[in-house]
Amino acid sequence: MEDLKFKKFAEFYDACTDLINAKLILADAKIGAILKCITESPELFATVGECLINFNFDNEFSKAQVKNEMKALFFQLPEEDSKVVALVYGILSECDTHQLDLHQFIRDFFITDDGNMSYGFINFVQSVVYPFRDILCRMVGFLEQEPKQEEEQEEEQEEQSDQLSEFFDNLTRILTQIKEAVHADRKVKYDRLEEINITIDALLQAVDIRNLKIINALLISLNNLIAPIKSIRFYNQELQDCLLDFYEG
Repeated sequence: MEDLKFKKFAEFYDACTDLINAKLILADAKIGAILKCITESPELFATVGECLINFNFDNEFSKAQVKNEMKALFFQLPEEDSKVVALVYGILSECDTHQLDLHQFIRDFFITDDGNMSYGFINFVQSVVYPFRDILCRMVGFLEQEPKQEEEQEEEQEEQSDQLSEFFDNLTRILTQIKEAVHADRKVKYDRLEEINITIDALLQAVDIRNLKIINALLISLNNLIAPIKSIRFYNQELQDCLLDFYEG
């Protein structure tokens, strides 16, 4: 019986993880699979149910839509674990019943002006679905099962650290090149130039403290600002490639 319980937890975990590999075109089916895993596990279903008690979806969904310093909207999950579970479960349920348009949701909060839906979908999964997966699994005690050996954990942490360092180094280089190229373009108006300077400076500070949540939010603002500037299309494309390599790699 215990083995069956944890098998259901593993199926849920894998279903959430598989979502990012499905790409947006198959997202509906994958979201349905996630919800099915929850309903088929008494423990997962009961835990989600407890999180939904006295939870106001519309209110929390509205509160999660926040603006950064550049007045650009982005989606930020609540601080409380129970509210994260309830909110994301509600989002997935509404996507499954088509009460919430997933494509439009991604366009509103996770995509850049260049129309890169692939990056937007990855950003959605990383920022919304994965936290939901990990928190819910912790609540039912699944992530504490079968812990990795200490040596394996250290190796994985070192590998992740190397990947992050490479990503941050590339991001710093590209952002610096964009800033220099924009300054060299006399067609860029002063107000836009100032906004770009502020955004890139904030991004570089976020890179220094390695805060991916702030970086993701500010990158959306930056892309809104630099998308119309033809002289930096090469650097903008390099930036998008860097992001895709990191999130898909």
